[in-house]
Amino acid sequence: MIGMPRPGAPDSPAPKERRSWDRVPVQVGVFCQNTQGEDELAWSARVTDISRGGMKLLSPHKFDPNTMIRIGKAEEAADSSEFLEALVVRAQRSPGEQWTLGCALIKELSEAELHAWIDRNC
Repeated sequence: MIGMPRPGAPDSPAPKERRSWDRVPVQVGVFCQNTQGEDELAWSARVTDISRGGMKLLSPHKFDPNTMIRIGKAEEAADSSEFLEALVVRAQRSPGEQWTLGCALIKELSEAELHAWIDRNC
C-alpha cells in the first residue's frame, strides 16, 4: 500500500543535536529586562536550563526574537550590577499564559563561569 511503512524499515533518524554545549537543568527565579532604555520594566522569569552559550527561560512576558535582554537574580532587583546579557532567538507560547524563551548569551561563559553562576543562583 502507498504511504504505509515497509516492514523492517528503520524509523526516521533522530534529529541531530545542534547545540555546542550541554545544558544543565536548573530552576532559578530571575528578572528579565529589555536593554533598550533605562526605564524598561523588569519582568520575572525562571531559568529552566543553562549552558555556556545560552539559556531557556519561562516568562509571563513575551520578548520578541532579536530582542537584547539582561537577566539577573530575582532577589537582587533590576539595578544589580551582576547580570547576563542575551539575545532572544526563539519565543513560543507555553501552557498557562507563559512564554518559553530561547536565549543566546552575548558573552559565552567559560566552564568555571557557568558553574560559578549555578552555585551562586541555585
